[in-house]
Amino acid sequence: MTTAAASGVTLRRLDADDVGAYLRLRDGSYGFPTDDESRLEFTRRMALTWGAFQGGELAASLGDPRFENYVAGARVRTAGIAAVQTAPEHRRQGLAARLLRHALEVARDDAIGWSLLYPFDPPFYTRYGWQGLATGVELVLPPARLARTAPLTASRVTSDLRGELQDVYGRCAANWTFTNARTLGPWDVWEDLLPAPGKLGLAYRLDDAYVVLQQRYEGDPHGPSLRVIDSGYASAAGREALFGLLASFNGQSSKITIDVPASDPLAWDWAGWYPKAGRKTLMARVADVQSALGALRARRPGADGDETVDLPAFTMGVRDAFAPWNEGSWRVTPGPEGCTVERAPRAHTSIDVRGVTLLLAGAATPLAVRLAGLAEGDAVALSTLAALSAGRTPYQAVEDGF
Repeated sequence: MTTAAASGVTLRRLDADDVGAYLRLRDGSYGFPTDDESRLEFTRRMALTWGAFQGGELAASLGDPRFENYVAGARVRTAGIAAVQTAPEHRRQGLAARLLRHALEVARDDAIGWSLLYPFDPPFYTRYGWQGLATGVELVLPPARLARTAPLTASRVTSDLRGELQDVYGRCAANWTFTNARTLGPWDVWEDLLPAPGKLGLAYRLDDAYVVLQQRYEGDPHGPSLRVIDSGYASAAGREALFGLLASFNGQSSKITIDVPASDPLAWDWAGWYPKAGRKTLMARVADVQSALGALRARRPGADGDETVDLPAFTMGVRDAFAPWNEGSWRVTPGPEGCTVERAPRAHTSIDVRGVTLLLAGAATPLAVRLAGLAEGDAVALSTLAALSAGRTPYQAVEDGF
């Protein structure tokens, strides 16, 4: 697909012949050196990259990898946005905005409801409708802070992490929103979790939980540090087992680095004491209202799995100047297998597309969205939107960043 405009800007997918131009653009944008291995990797990514050309020259580019993510308990295809870059001599001409809108149009045409990215500057993307989310908290704390008394049932995993852990991982990931399902993507996350040559890596499967970790010797007289590369739990018992296993390293390791969801009690207790400085901000956006809401179900987590709930039909007016196909009034009828989303003549609730993201992601309450100036009008629509999140809050593991 190629698009052109009277301004002389042409947008098209890149291919292997564009690698040299892409690397020159990357050098000017990021200043990173490129070795042979990186060049090969970027060659593979050309089919996932859009370029903006001016006068035949590659002036800006954007990557749009595809993933499957969990949203409110449903597994959905998601559009990623990565490596947005513009050559210094072509900046302030709206090229990045052109590429971003085009990426949303492609997602809409592919019936993909969500767009995710990690920003170089959150306010830049906020102006185009993406919303920053509180997801995880990375902590560096003594193992004794994780002390548990429950007996452990853990089995060591020494190879084939995907084969051994994917099923328990799926149960863990479904508890959050925007967690990568690890079933689709341009790289294999499980392979990335294997220890580097010469490094000690450990992986364990527990009842309703798993963990991949690595010991690091840093000259600390109190012992090596333990870094949790990846972990998850699918139940309270799984969480107890996970932290119990990590606590067993007390006396062997001086500290543990672990990333947990922002809604985990460990973050509630210790985020003010042991946070590690810096964690990339995840930003999300509704790419297409019909696709995003259509995949959500009138269900909520129950003791034996998700159970159906009765949610009323409602109308809402969406404000989205950057993606005008989302603008206007919508009638939404929730059902156990998905929502019916149709155009409506009018609505008594008006909500900015960022507010829609916050409510459907379980990231904010209707009151918080109102106080942020992102919604006004009938409270029923806002409450029902929030109910569609099924109580699941945003989380994406550090290892799934793109």
